[in-house]
Amino acid sequence: MFKKGEKVSYISDWDRKGTVVTREAIVYSCGKKQMILTCAISGKEIGRNFKPQVAEAGETGTYKLLEGDALQAAAMLVAEKVLEKERAHFARCLAIGAGANYDDGIRKQLAQLHDAEVLTRAEADQRISRR
Repeated sequence: MFKKGEKVSYISDWDRKGTVVTREAIVYSCGKKQMILTCAISGKEIGRNFKPQVAEAGETGTYKLLEGDALQAAAMLVAEKVLEKERAHFARCLAIGAGANYDDGIRKQLAQLHDAEVLTRAEADQRISRR
């Protein structure tokens, strides 16, 4: 459980291809069922429907404040788990044998997966603005 005003780390999946985004947030409000987070840098609301519990290692979600190598390691674990889940999902899709066009589409999506990568929110925003 978190407390109002507490600084936390939020790790989210960015593209379902192996990239995760980290950001520091502040708990604006925390109840039994949901939590509101604001950006620690800008103060803008990130969202209102966050689970008010510490995420399990390797899962996306809200963590007690992590910094430096600890944040990088936690985020890399999340990225690797995302890749693992996606590869398993695509393997199940290919096992169905739904036809050549379907299988080609799944193989194309599988080829788009890349090595696990961790970005800060600012780095993710820069990538979006370059498109």
